Amino acid sequence: MLNQSRYALKILEEAGMKDCNIVPMETGLILEKLENEKEVNSTEFRRNVGCLRYLKGTTTLGISFIRSVEVPKLVGYSDSSHNMDPDDGRSTAGHVFYLGKGPISWCSQKQDIVAISSCEVEFMAGTEAAKQAIWLQDLLSEITGASSESVTIHIDNKSSIALTKNPVFHGRNKRIHRRYHFIRECVENGQIEVEHVSREEQKADILTKALGRSKLNEMRNLIGVQDLKGEEFKLKGENVG
Repeated sequence: MLNQSRYALKILEEAGMKDCNIVPMETGLILEKLENEKEVNSTEFRRNVGCLRYLKGTTTLGISFIRSVEVPKLVGYSDSSHNMDPDDGRSTAGHVFYLGKGPISWCSQKQDIVAISSCEVEFMAGTEAAKQAIWLQDLLSEITGASSESVTIHIDNKSSIALTKNPVFHGRNKRIHRRYHFIRECVENGQIEVEHVSREEQKADILTKALGRSKLNEMRNLIGVQDLKGEEFKLKGENVG
């Protein structure tokens, strides 16, 4: 298991907020730019306070890695919101990769161009995930000395999956910049396999939007982030070499 509770508590103590109350994120929160507003120190201060109050509620959270007798496989999940930013219409994409049942790499970032449809945005997010998959694939091969195996990436949009497998799907891909077609090449040469996953089992969903408390906890558990303060994890931690 892996967490940073000591570091988080140190930050809270230095900021004088070790005993503060936690603050939940508003469900479906969409941030907008302030118009004609001067940047003031109080705004930055309140932002930092909000971050620290969030940190207060996550000090015991960490990533658990489960032992397995089988050789762990590299598997990824890719997802994206569509036109979430009201200022520029850009979407937020996210992906997470697992080695066996433990998450080892994840990313959440705003895309750099505007997508017309959910199919486009999911296709572009898939390409970013494919880049990371190839890098992780090469890294694991170098560490273990084993030959590279294909990496499965799970996407919840069937139209975007069809784009990764059909190079003549012109109706929906004519506007997508050619640099995002990297995932097609990976699928064609067998480095990447793309499979459909239901929205309920899409582990990267938590990386694309603000979620309510119950949904956040559900998705957090799904991706492998758990509360490590319980006796069960203490006992497991004592047996880890």
